[in-house]
Amino acid sequence: MNSAVRAATEVAEHFGILSTEPLLLQETNNTVVSLRPEPVIAKVGVRACSQDEIRLEYAVAFELAALGAEIARPIQGTQPTSHTDTGFIVTLWERLDGADRATVPPDELARSLRRLHFALDQTQVALPSFRGMLTKASEALEDDSIMAALRHVDRELLRASYEQGFVALEGASFDEFRLHGEPHGGNRIETGEGLRWVDFESSCTGPVEWDLAFQSDEVVDLFPEADLGLLALLRKLNSARVATWCLASRHQQMQEHGEMHLALLRQLSEDPWRLPGIP
Repeated sequence: MNSAVRAATEVAEHFGILSTEPLLLQETNNTVVSLRPEPVIAKVGVRACSQDEIRLEYAVAFELAALGAEIARPIQGTQPTSHTDTGFIVTLWERLDGADRATVPPDELARSLRRLHFALDQTQVALPSFRGMLTKASEALEDDSIMAALRHVDRELLRASYEQGFVALEGASFDEFRLHGEPHGGNRIETGEGLRWVDFESSCTGPVEWDLAFQSDEVVDLFPEADLGLLALLRKLNSARVATWCLASRHQQMQEHGEMHLALLRQLSEDPWRLPGIP
C-alpha cells in the first residue's frame, strides 16, 4: 500500500504534479490515491492482471474525452506510466467533486447512459468481448488457491449458474455494441454539472442488456428495445461473476458484497424477470 502511494506521487511529480498530502482512497482491484492538494486522482495497478485493464481504461477514456463525453478525464499531457522502482502502472485523472452511489432519477440516468453508449460507439480502441469477464470468473472458481475458503454449497450454486448460463448464452441471439462494462452506482459521480462516468477498465463489446444488468427496472423500462429474457440471463451471470471475485477477496466489505450477490442468485432462480439490478 505504501509502495503504491509512493508510486502515485513520484509518477505525478514526473508530470509536474506535486502532492504533499496524498490520501489513500481505495485498495481493491487497484489502489486509488487522491494527490492532495492538487485536484488529481491517481490509479495504481499493483497486480500484473490489472495493469492491462488500466491501460485499456486510459485508452478508452482518452478517446471519450476527445469526444466531449460525460466522464472523468485523464490529466492532459499524461499517459499510463510504469513506476521505475515497483513496476506499478500509474494513470492520472481529474478529481470530480460529487458523490458516487447517489440516487439519480431513472430518466436522467437512462439518458446519460444512452449518451455514453453513443460516445463509445464512436471510439476506435479495440475492446474485448464481455464473455471474457465471465470465462475468467468461472475459471477462477475452480482455483483452490484463491477460492479455498468458499463454502461447498456456494461453490455449487456458482458452478450451476455459470454452466446453465453459458448454455443459455450460446443459444441467445443479439447485436453487440461498445459498452462501459460495469456501469453501476459506484462508477458514476453526481456532480454539479450532471452525471460523470468513471472506471472504464471493464469496457467491452456485448449486448446493451449487459450494461442494463447493472440498472434498476425503472431504468430498464426506458430502454424498450431491451430483451427481458436476455437481461434476466445476464443479471444472473453477472451476479455469479461479482460473487466469485468478491468472495475471493480478503476485504470484509467485498466479501459482504459477494454474499449479497449470492442471495440475489438464489432469488433469480425463483423469479428471474423483474428483480432490480444490484451494483
